[in-house]
Amino acid sequence: MRISIFLILLLFSAFSQKAERDPRLVGKWMMLFSKDANGEIRKDEFYGKRYVETYTKDGKLVLDPQFLRDDLKRNGITDPLDYSLIPTLSWKTVNNETIEISTSEGNQQNRYGFSGDTLIFGYSNGNTRYLLRVK
Repeated sequence: MRISIFLILLLFSAFSQKAERDPRLVGKWMMLFSKDANGEIRKDEFYGKRYVETYTKDGKLVLDPQFLRDDLKRNGITDPLDYSLIPTLSWKTVNNETIEISTSEGNQQNRYGFSGDTLIFGYSNGNTRYLLRVK
């Protein structure tokens, strides 16, 4: 009997824990540039646009609407952006080194770190992305 109560409490505890969120990520971050796997700056259609991403305390990730508009254009869609179609993203961190972004399509994990007021994301394909904290 004691073992089953212990297991129930353990399972309840595991499912009721809050998602870990590194407080250093909370705030607005402006994209500076990306580098490819060879360390070369990627001068693609997003280069120099200064998009802003917002990470909230409660785990929401808000993308810059201008980024979404530009991404639609890149994919041949020229209709005006329907703000109701902006995806809802959430985020959490694991051990203050991995960020997990959740969407309706699934989850994606990437490494992250900091250099001063710069946030650096590392992707599995070897690319890195650099963002500056917006004050």
